[in-house]
Amino acid sequence: MSRFLVMGAGKMGIVLAKDLIESDNRNKVTLVDISSKRLQKAKEFIKSERLIPLQRDLEKERQRQEIFEGQDVALAALLHKHSLLALETAVLKGVHFADLVGEKALNRFKYDSEAKKKKVTIISGLGVSPGITNICVGRAVHLLDEVEKAMIYVGGNPVHPKPPLNYRIVYAVESLLDFYERNALVFMKGKIKEVPPLSGVEPIQFPHPFSEMECFYTDGLNSLVHTMKGKIKGELAEKTIRYKGHAQGIKILKECGFFSRQPIELHNAKVIPRELLEVLLASKMKLGKERDATLLRVVVEGKKSNKPTTHIFEMIDHYDSEKDYTSMGKTTSFPASIAAQMIASGKIAQRGSLFPEEIFQSELYQPFMHALKERGVVVTHKVISD
Repeated sequence: MSRFLVMGAGKMGIVLAKDLIESDNRNKVTLVDISSKRLQKAKEFIKSERLIPLQRDLEKERQRQEIFEGQDVALAALLHKHSLLALETAVLKGVHFADLVGEKALNRFKYDSEAKKKKVTIISGLGVSPGITNICVGRAVHLLDEVEKAMIYVGGNPVHPKPPLNYRIVYAVESLLDFYERNALVFMKGKIKEVPPLSGVEPIQFPHPFSEMECFYTDGLNSLVHTMKGKIKGELAEKTIRYKGHAQGIKILKECGFFSRQPIELHNAKVIPRELLEVLLASKMKLGKERDATLLRVVVEGKKSNKPTTHIFEMIDHYDSEKDYTSMGKTTSFPASIAAQMIASGKIAQRGSLFPEEIFQSELYQPFMHALKERGVVVTHKVISD
């Protein structure tokens, strides 16, 4: 029996908890959230006596530390601002940890020596991106002798686009807008550069109904900027996939001042445009009962035995109507669930603060992809030589 702690009872946390329970009938899951409403919803959805809902405030240090007691592996499906707090507590309490979030990779790596002392495994960035994308890049780099270029194209979208912006929000609107606001770190000629978000717009095609999409730079490389340094000679970047016109729509909102955090006077009241935008988009663009899909393409070019060789990984994942899982929920939560269970079973024996591309590039690549496939998420891998 393994005891898992899942922090966060949002859409991702619920899928994560349910998968852990369904993967092994001995697993027990403590699901923690500040909202009793979300916990009740999770309880009704998962329907298992092995689920232990627990209402706690993770911003309170004592409550945060107490929930780690007696756990084998902790998993974070939290807002980005709470992620590092959870990681720090996991190391302090000597509990293995897997996180859907992977930003601020250098801050995470600072816990490496302490995690090794405590003999715990910390893996950050175990979603779809970062996560599956990192594993694809790591695998290709591992198989090639030289790597010239690696491009990641990824995005979750509604199957049937509707206004506004031809998009539906499947996770926290705050995180989505942050994603469109910060500069993207990329490799150009093997050196780290910053490019504006929403720049570099170009068309990209997938089979119908995704034949007319666009993609643009976003800051999604996270740990890859550091772990791939010196391994990729030319370009390394991530572009987010959306329906055509989406990037221009976001740019118009930015130009109109809706991303500003400076208060403005309106009818004798102070209004922060960014907060107003969050409320408006959350009310207009929540996914609801609509179907979503996640598109992924990773293209890595280089040489093998002096021959030009290209590795292409692709995934088109759809909403699961049988289990009522969104595609984004599946592709983001399953990687963390799989990794956590590999840690609990001893299949992952490395200790320290690590990232997916370091763990799953060789022997564990096939077992990881097989576990995804068993859950209905299929990533194809094609190699074009010479």
